[in-house]
Amino acid sequence: MDATKKNGEKSRKQIRNTRLCAAALTTVGVVAVTACGADTDAGKQLDATPQSQKLAATAQPAKGGDCTTDDLKTALKPTGQEMNSKYFDLTLTNTTDGTCALRGYPGLSLTDNAGQRIGKPATRSNNGSVRTVVLGAGKTAHAVVQTPDRGVTDGKCWAKPSRLKVYPPNNTASLTATAPGSLEVCGDTFTVGPFTARAL
Repeated sequence: MDATKKNGEKSRKQIRNTRLCAAALTTVGVVAVTACGADTDAGKQLDATPQSQKLAATAQPAKGGDCTTDDLKTALKPTGQEMNSKYFDLTLTNTTDGTCALRGYPGLSLTDNAGQRIGKPATRSNNGSVRTVVLGAGKTAHAVVQTPDRGVTDGKCWAKPSRLKVYPPNNTASLTATAPGSLEVCGDTFTVGPFTARAL
């Protein structure tokens, strides 16, 4: 076979390959570029983002996610007495510069100076409706804590607590705060409501 014939066959093959590549590009787009013999460097430039940067981008927490224990501080203040019960305002305050959200009930226990629990953890009450509370920087959520007055329980009360332990909703780490001097659980009744945006 002479050189002219060989060159003719080579040209026909190149034309056929070019047509096949054009069809492939129409069907699958950019992916076909490297398959058709285009410059491999151009193919690499299609996605030059390092894998570590891709993983970091997908791991970014969404703004306004659930409040974590590290984001918050807690306190308990007496709010008064009514219908033979004492009421207290349990608060969680956002200490960060961002926004987070709380929904549901806290875990609440009382302890002595040595950290030993007094009585049982608070049970859930219907003081307030369960809803999502969005906390901006420095904003506070509130939950109602209730216990009967000593006078209606024949003086059957737990030892007075020194500290309280609070678990924010959906968290397994706790916060601590000083218990108010007027807090005394009587009648084995100690309840806490869900967090709300305003004190009830």
